[in-house]
Amino acid sequence: MASCAHQYWLRLHQGENGIEIQYTNRLHHISNSLPNPTKQRPSLLFFIGKQFKGRALRALFPDITILNSRKYGIANICVHPTTKDDQHPILIADSCPDYSQVKLRGKETCHEIKSYQVAWLDESSPQKKQQLADHLVARLFSLFIDVLCIFAPDCGGIDGVVNLLAAWTASGSASSLPDAVRPRLLVVTSIPGESFASEALRFRLRLLSNRKFSEIFSSLNVVNELGNGRTRSREHFKGLAEVIQHETHTIRAERINSQTLFSMVHISAFFDAALCQFASSLQVFDFVQCSREETPVSHNFQHQLSTLMRLCSEHDIPANVIWDFIASVVVLDGFPPDMHSM
Repeated sequence: MASCAHQYWLRLHQGENGIEIQYTNRLHHISNSLPNPTKQRPSLLFFIGKQFKGRALRALFPDITILNSRKYGIANICVHPTTKDDQHPILIADSCPDYSQVKLRGKETCHEIKSYQVAWLDESSPQKKQQLADHLVARLFSLFIDVLCIFAPDCGGIDGVVNLLAAWTASGSASSLPDAVRPRLLVVTSIPGESFASEALRFRLRLLSNRKFSEIFSSLNVVNELGNGRTRSREHFKGLAEVIQHETHTIRAERINSQTLFSMVHISAFFDAALCQFASSLQVFDFVQCSREETPVSHNFQHQLSTLMRLCSEHDIPANVIWDFIASVVVLDGFPPDMHSM
């Protein structure tokens, strides 16, 4: 297929048999564009909003073209060009709160498109498109998002954000990873200074009173950005930029500590598997099990381990030698052929 400038991540299409999720291998295209995707471990920033979001992203990331792309996908994604050669590239994704476009605008032949019929979706529901979009954020995108930034003025203010998050938390999380590496939530408001403290406190209490909130998000931060001008400089958003950087570094450290800082190659492969599972069922996505699908643990493993222990006992093999040997076998078995480069 010829290369193209499309940057949408996923989009929805009303097909003959219902709504389909369409994917163009966008993450694989990004992976192939990086100089060393097997060793580069990116961070994903996901922004939700409309005009306010657009002004902020143009000021913070003037080099990206994602905002100029045609907007009819559930989400767009690109790599920040100035970080392409970094050990930790920055992936920037964006979406809008209402996901207004479902119907495709013409036929495209510049790339392969994979379509997934959603087996569990109630096609008779008048809210099926919005329900699917909410589940995509809560149970698919959130598996890979590091920092989720919502622009409250674009979403109906604080109350609108609460309603948006309520829909996501009702969907629940599909992650099998530690709670500490769930997305860090950053909400950008535009509230008069004298009212911000009380409104932010009320907002926090409403969210944190929902016990399901912590299943999807690992933290909550609120940043206030004042001013109604159409164009704003990077200096205007300096505070927001610093918070985003801090949140990114924090969750990267958490991923390193929990050994869940995946390479770009791993992220692409995991996303393929998670998307396929999402379309078929609403089960939890098991990252460990997914990594072993092509090289499953032998059904005889327990028997072989018992035999080894018995023989070691019969020959008085020191315990430290046994444990070192078993540990090395388990570790090496966890690295399928060609999964890691030298």
